Amino acid sequence: MTKGSRAAAKQARPREILEAAFEEFSLRGYAATRLDDIAARVGVTKGTIYVYFENKETLFETMVIELSQPKLDTQPSLSVLQGQSATAALVQLLSGAYDEILEDPYSREILRLLIAEKNTFQSLSRRFRDNFAGPIFAALREILQKGTATGEFGAHAAAIDPFLILSPILGYIVLDMVLPGESPAGAAFLAGHIDMVKRLVAATTVP
Repeated sequence: MTKGSRAAAKQARPREILEAAFEEFSLRGYAATRLDDIAARVGVTKGTIYVYFENKETLFETMVIELSQPKLDTQPSLSVLQGQSATAALVQLLSGAYDEILEDPYSREILRLLIAEKNTFQSLSRRFRDNFAGPIFAALREILQKGTATGEFGAHAAAIDPFLILSPILGYIVLDMVLPGESPAGAAFLAGHIDMVKRLVAATTVP
């Protein structure tokens, strides 16, 4: 191995450790996971992990922070909103949220881990909430306010709590975690969710 390739391998090592930690924590849970198991998955010694991470707790915290970086860009939905279509912006935002949660290999599993370890890592739970839910909630509020102001939505829509609109997504995640083989197809569930939200914000009652 050349000097350059060794340097590249060393630079990539922290990410490899985080990926391995994700696999082990997901498989065994925080308490049962050993640094030896993570090291074996990477193909290094436990001492190598200590070069980059102080202890298991630090490794877990870094894993959550690094691997749960929000990928959902709310700007396209807000750009649609500037074109006066609050409904289109709402549909785009919800579709993006489903793509992020259902397709991202980390988001759902890290959310499950944080639920399981909520008493130990409360600050991480809040950070995950702020990083992921915060921008979506802010975008939803803007969409609801704009739709209400233009008359596209009912006068009540601006006062709707964004959590009420997003809660079916959380329900879907929980159902899929508990009964993975019995949860409905994501596309069908999303279509039903969008239809429900359209009825909720409608300017007139939808039969």
